Amino acid sequence: MTTITGKTKADRVTYLDVDVLTMAKRRIKHVYETFDQLWVAFSGGKDSLVTLHLVEEVLREEGYTGKINVLFRDEELIPDDVINFVQAYARDPKYNFVYLAVPLLSQKFILGRTCEYIQWDWTRPWLRPKPEMAITDLGAGPNKVYDQYSMDQSVFGKLQGSVAVINGIRADESLIRYSSCVNKRNENYINATESPKVKFVKPIYDWSVMDIFRYLYDREIKYCGIYDNQLWNKMKLRVATPLHAEAAKTFGKWRTLYPVFYEQLISIFPEMLAQERYWDDVDRYAVIYRYPRTWEGIFEYIRENIDDRPQRILARERVKAAKERREKNERDGIASPVNFWGFPLLYVFKLVLSGQYKRNINPCFNPTKEELLYEREPTAVAG
Repeated sequence: MTTITGKTKADRVTYLDVDVLTMAKRRIKHVYETFDQLWVAFSGGKDSLVTLHLVEEVLREEGYTGKINVLFRDEELIPDDVINFVQAYARDPKYNFVYLAVPLLSQKFILGRTCEYIQWDWTRPWLRPKPEMAITDLGAGPNKVYDQYSMDQSVFGKLQGSVAVINGIRADESLIRYSSCVNKRNENYINATESPKVKFVKPIYDWSVMDIFRYLYDREIKYCGIYDNQLWNKMKLRVATPLHAEAAKTFGKWRTLYPVFYEQLISIFPEMLAQERYWDDVDRYAVIYRYPRTWEGIFEYIRENIDDRPQRILARERVKAAKERREKNERDGIASPVNFWGFPLLYVFKLVLSGQYKRNINPCFNPTKEELLYEREPTAVAG
């Protein structure tokens, strides 16, 4: 177990004589004693599964005998293995389980373009019927289209008192996620939201995937069968929709993983066939080299290729933040011109092209040959 203090990397790491399980339980206990309401954001995935059982474990140890509050957002484009697994928990009487299936804005990634679509869109066929247990109207009508913020506000904004929404975000999935926690000195696992009374809590942010499976093994907790199938199919272990940027790059693997599910996806989103067939052949450098080798070139790409306005704004904000950090690093003498102060233009451009801008762009201090040539030799062609 480590904590982060100090100003430089050399003096920031302090090792604590405590394991991650003990720390996670302490965090949950603190949140239980501090907030008026606790809710577990459950996805059916391994991380949120561990989080749910940890919360239950701590609350029972504290003498709480009531139901555990759980929220699940059904994203429609989810395999039956995951839905069946989640519904088994939803039927368990020890949980106050809120199962949502409402129209929600989302994105699909096709050959470098990020496009908008609506989950549970009433204007097209659904991949499967909405479950009978699902809440399909949050008070604004069944056809109201929510984004993540407005949906959370509709659920948690009406609750009394302070609300802690506990999720299973972990550090080793993303350095950006890790930084969002350790950059705070006190209660770094508790993060603000746009609502002053609602906080997101990440009690297992410092767990590894081995910690996750060790906890499940030691307590004989069964995880969703999709993970075993994905492991044998050489896919990343995830339960989210397969249309997001990272998942879409291996979209064709769903053909062998869940053939019926794959055919259902293709029947609704036939354009994903182009992503499956041609993504590996897309000359990403050729796309990039059509634009000026400047920050404005990246902004121009965003304007022309990201159709969804909120995503377009978000991508621009991430690039702008990377640009400002590079300029600040240059002023403060952090990193050097050798690595473009941690934010090479081509590195940033490639992240945007592949849809990796949902969170802040992390610095890169070891540029590739192409990233070096991109700015140092403006007429050079990557190869």
